[in-house]
Amino acid sequence: MEKTGAEVVFRWFEDLWTQGGEASICPPQDASYAISGDGSSVPISSEEFRRAHRNLKEDMTDIRLGFESFASDGDQVICAMVVKARDKVSGEPLAFRSKFDGRVRGGQLVSASNAIDYFWAE
Repeated sequence: MEKTGAEVVFRWFEDLWTQGGEASICPPQDASYAISGDGSSVPISSEEFRRAHRNLKEDMTDIRLGFESFASDGDQVICAMVVKARDKVSGEPLAFRSKFDGRVRGGQLVSASNAIDYFWAE
């Protein structure tokens, strides 16, 4: 039985954030990535995205995901979540908000757009 879009995305988030699965960081090779802020968007390669995500995770421990909303309709999955963790060096709490929009086909994540607000404060 094929997994639902919600099951695929939940598993992807779990692997991406808490299990450390390097293979899960980028969905398909034809995906596009960008860093956005202050109204501008700068395209980056999948390798730059992998490196940025790996560097972010290396500085954190005790990573937890809290979903504020989650909707799945056919092949589209949209959610908003808060990522909470601790800084590995100082032990200080960290938190940021993320909005995700993805597509699932054939039981696999085929596209993903993720907007992260690092300046969000609880």
